[in-house]
Amino acid sequence: MSTAFNTAQELQFNRVILAIRVLVISALVLVLGRVVQLQISPTPELAAHVQPRATTHSLGATRGDLLDRRGRVLATTRIAKRVIIDPTTIEANLDQAVMGLAGVLSVDPGRLGQKIIGAVIENNRRAAVIERMDQRERDGLGPELGSDGSPIDRPQLSQYLPISGLLDMHAAEAVKAFKDDNKLSGIFLEDHQVRQRSSDQLVGSIIGKLGFINEKATERTGILGAEQLFESQLEGTDGSLTYVRDASGGPLWVQRGAWTQEQRGDDVRLSIDLEIQRIVLEELEHGAEYADSAGARAVVMNPHTGEVLAMVDVIREIEGLVDFPWYDPKGDEPAATLPHESERPRWRVLEPDPQRGIDESLTRNRSVRDLYEPGSTFKPFVWSLAKTQGFLPDDEIIEIQGNRYNPYGRRVLTDVTPKTSLTWDGVIEFSSNIGMTIASERIDQTDLRNTIRSLGFGRRSGLGIMGEQPGIVTSSKNWSHWTQTSVAMGYEVAVTPVQMVRAFSVFARSGEMAGTLPQLRLTAAGRDDRPGLTKDEIIIERVFDPEVAVRVRGPMTIVVQRMDDKDRSVNNAPAPKYSMFGKSGTAKIPCNPPAGSRRPNNASGYFVNQYNTSFIAAAPANAPEIVVIVVIDDPGPERIKSRSHYGSRVAGPVVRRITERVLPYLGIEPDVLVED
Repeated sequence: MSTAFNTAQELQFNRVILAIRVLVISALVLVLGRVVQLQISPTPELAAHVQPRATTHSLGATRGDLLDRRGRVLATTRIAKRVIIDPTTIEANLDQAVMGLAGVLSVDPGRLGQKIIGAVIENNRRAAVIERMDQRERDGLGPELGSDGSPIDRPQLSQYLPISGLLDMHAAEAVKAFKDDNKLSGIFLEDHQVRQRSSDQLVGSIIGKLGFINEKATERTGILGAEQLFESQLEGTDGSLTYVRDASGGPLWVQRGAWTQEQRGDDVRLSIDLEIQRIVLEELEHGAEYADSAGARAVVMNPHTGEVLAMVDVIREIEGLVDFPWYDPKGDEPAATLPHESERPRWRVLEPDPQRGIDESLTRNRSVRDLYEPGSTFKPFVWSLAKTQGFLPDDEIIEIQGNRYNPYGRRVLTDVTPKTSLTWDGVIEFSSNIGMTIASERIDQTDLRNTIRSLGFGRRSGLGIMGEQPGIVTSSKNWSHWTQTSVAMGYEVAVTPVQMVRAFSVFARSGEMAGTLPQLRLTAAGRDDRPGLTKDEIIIERVFDPEVAVRVRGPMTIVVQRMDDKDRSVNNAPAPKYSMFGKSGTAKIPCNPPAGSRRPNNASGYFVNQYNTSFIAAAPANAPEIVVIVVIDDPGPERIKSRSHYGSRVAGPVVRRITERVLPYLGIEPDVLVED
């Protein structure tokens, strides 16, 4: 009896438990269904209060590094901190937060307090609007309408107020310690990516700058220099993180597939070598000071790969420079009349560069932007064309007949080194204007112009640097007898140093490559998998016959030997350890008026006694590894008076010193026996 009674009780108890379970599960299902129904299709009253429970944050990709040719970091990305205030939670400790942060950040507490209090007041105003709108809904009233009759948007409280710039590590730690010590809420340190350049003085204008180009651009957008040129490789791909928030707005969980990994940008290895850049800058500054010049420019390149190894320019502050009195024909002032040539001041001939010394990334890269007439450094190109076409026999003797030559009835030419007769090699060795004029008369005008264009003049070099100038080559329509003879002497053609080193490489390449034009590049060449190296094929353009391209090295080697001998006798320069061939050039500076202006009365097309002098060379002479050009902008008046302003006197020694330092650095053995 007792056993049967117990069994019945157990059965009854189990039925009750089962019923309770069914009721609980049913209730949970109903609640869950109601939650789903409210999420999918909330009532109009609830919809106004419903906000997305998922938040998506962008995961910013780290920008790739810019490296030099040997992998040294030129520009990289680091993480910096800045202080962010949440005005909704800072109000309770406002005075303490303002005074404490002002002390830590070394800012005026009055201005900081005004900024934070302004955000708190604005949040209070928005909170009042929110409360008013909520009350209307509780009272069964419709939404508040604006002046145009449409419902007023529900405002959001601001929880994000930046109050500092980017902080160094010490300042960021001080802010964190202040917050933790005082147990303050509403103060945060936000990570921020910062682009950091190394050796700004050496490569600032080449590296360029990041900035904003439109409203949607990010801070990581390159706008100048290599940062802009290689933006697509450097920028990387942003990731994202989506998480579900809890009631307080904090992260609750991350759903599967809601996280996308950011992809770091690729590193880019530039062709620029930081050490060669430093060598060139040192020698260029020394050469500019020696010449008392307004500025100087230099480029070093590898003629085989087209890599630009160094690209440097300097500007000197010179007292007494006078702005040229350009005439505005639409203005009220009459055109000025210049004083006699012997009484004219030293005019300012370089364009202003106000950011130089302040932000090197914003300076003018004058090696690609500032044009000049190359003078006699252009003669080997015209000479080689005439030689290729068979117009310069090796056994011909050119009768100069004094120091003047008048090919078309008006033009009078002179030679710096007068000769009664010359061989064609001698025309290059002694830089004879008269001899080059005779050579140019034998060349078809169309052939000469086409060859100049084939050498890359009159078009951009292909480096891709913003602001690069294509240069000036007289059009076919305006090409005349005067143009033909002027170009043969390096006048009536405007070039950049970068164009010149590329064109001169036709003489520096070996074997079947001699006479061909390389494609310039600002990235390091390579065929392995090291980061930043590129595998682009080198584009080849033939300009001259290979034998002629090598043949012209001979007379240009004599030019260098004479330059070296003069430098040793005048400046006690050391004997060179490397052979090289090259050419000097000296040309007057064109007096070209800016747009909308004209030259004053009695001003000619060139500044009087103001020159650009240059020297271009390749070394070692038998197997060149580098081509170097140096342009000295506007040597000083004392150099002009003493006739020591020529390219062989002021630019040539700088090229020599650069060569003697760069080749050992590159591991090239000396090829000249130096006597003890």
